[in-house]
Amino acid sequence: MAARTKMDPGTSKPKYRYRVTNWAEYDRGLVSRGDLTIWFDEATIKDGWTPPPPVGRGKPGLYSALAIQTCLTLKTLFQLPYRATEGLMKSLMRLNGLDLPVPDHTHMSRRAAQLAVKIPRRPRKGPVHVVVDSTGLKIFGEGEWKVRQHGVGKRRTWRKIHLAVDEAEKDIIGIEVTTADWGDNEVLSELLAQVDGAVIQVSADGAYDTEGCHRSIAERGAKATIPPRDGAVPWGDDHPRDAILQAIAERGRDGWKDDSRYHRRSLAENMMFRLKQLGDRLFSRIFERQVAEAHVRAAILNRFTYLGMPQSVRAGQIAPAA
Repeated sequence: MAARTKMDPGTSKPKYRYRVTNWAEYDRGLVSRGDLTIWFDEATIKDGWTPPPPVGRGKPGLYSALAIQTCLTLKTLFQLPYRATEGLMKSLMRLNGLDLPVPDHTHMSRRAAQLAVKIPRRPRKGPVHVVVDSTGLKIFGEGEWKVRQHGVGKRRTWRKIHLAVDEAEKDIIGIEVTTADWGDNEVLSELLAQVDGAVIQVSADGAYDTEGCHRSIAERGAKATIPPRDGAVPWGDDHPRDAILQAIAERGRDGWKDDSRYHRRSLAENMMFRLKQLGDRLFSRIFERQVAEAHVRAAILNRFTYLGMPQSVRAGQIAPAA
């Protein structure tokens, strides 16, 4: 049978080809992501594995927060259960000749609920353009095949991961974990509170088109780039949102997105995709451990970013099919 295609009668946007200009550096960064010495630095671990002695009375601890985060990082990176993580850590200690104790799987699980994960961040060079979005990670419930065949069951449950990403550096600068009951607009102020330094612009989708979100952005002295919903009306009093409505009326929605650099918000969606490459579900059952697990993923992604990211430039337009 001959193949048949239906041509789009309307005018479509031109498509472009892009070329990575730093392929050698990016290639080395991809290789380094699997280097154990990146995630298990012998010198750092030797100095910080054991916490300092307590002030006053009390039994000295055996494992610092660095020790627990190192274990959870390797657990998340290689998608291991707690027992296999314990075995991996013992083998690494043995191979590196380090005479340091390794927490057992029960201790790891218990400490994960109390851990304040340190997410690496580079210092900002100036005002940042923040792009925000959210996604869901499954906790338990049917797999995708069963859902497609038989529908969603009652026990299918998710946690929402809200991210704030630096548009220029492409790293995570804010993260919140909530239940599925929380709306995206309810979390924006907490995300912006985690951003250090000046903020010049905040880009988000229509779910953040609320007075509270605009107020939180204005308090940071930033420009809000949020598309109003269909049928939106002006708020009056020279509100910045009214200027967005006027620009859309004059240039069209696509023209406004191009002028305001709204399309850079796709970097947040790309970060969500990268987050799910570490697994599309959370394995912990207690909420506090789920928060730690999500934060460990953010720490891993930032380390990935700092090892090297592609820098692409437009190389030409793709000719339309005949």
